[in-house]
Amino acid sequence: MDKAAKTAFLCRIPLLQPLSSVQIAQLAASAEYHRTSRWEFVYRPGDDADKIYFLCAGRIKIGSYASDEEQREVIKDLLWTEAVFGESILMGERTRTEFAQVLSKTAEYLAVPNSNFMSMLAGSQHMMQCCLQHMCRRLQRIEDRLAQVLVKDARKRIIEFLLDVARKEGLSIGYETVVRDFLPHHEIANLTGTCRQTVTAVMSELKKLNLIHFDRRSILFRDVSKLA
Repeated sequence: MDKAAKTAFLCRIPLLQPLSSVQIAQLAASAEYHRTSRWEFVYRPGDDADKIYFLCAGRIKIGSYASDEEQREVIKDLLWTEAVFGESILMGERTRTEFAQVLSKTAEYLAVPNSNFMSMLAGSQHMMQCCLQHMCRRLQRIEDRLAQVLVKDARKRIIEFLLDVARKEGLSIGYETVVRDFLPHHEIANLTGTCRQTVTAVMSELKKLNLIHFDRRSILFRDVSKLA
């Protein structure tokens, strides 16, 4: 990705709207382009927190590990194109406490050095306010995910997750919606706080009702409105 493409992409990021075109071009000049394959990590707990990331394409999950013997994953967020991640540096984080892992076939992202980003932040009160609002929204998403696990039953959480993916990644074909490069059942279980057997049972039930059809690579929603 050349500088012009980086600049054009960063101009679409809501968090960066307070910056001038010159400032965004400066960020683009410092940004490193990466293309990473499925299951690879952008960063892990213990890594230096020295960059902020902007997702150009693909799907990435953010999480941490439970402090038990099994080191279970605790999923905090699922991110799509144009998302910002690694932004804990804005709160003074120096060492990563979370991981960022690619869930799509590939993911493309820009990595901007912390020093470059913070210099832009220091020069704009409006930018500082946008960053604060961004962090508040991130915390709200984490709280909402926790509330779903505590209040809603497993079946409803799985269906709502499927609907969310359909709305964000689906390609409409008449009344039908297809999502390619779909997630395996164990990842849906991690993201919904359920188990793989429950995910398989719920999706098989929906398939028998002719609401969805799926294979290892894609899922087809017959009519999203009926699933809702």
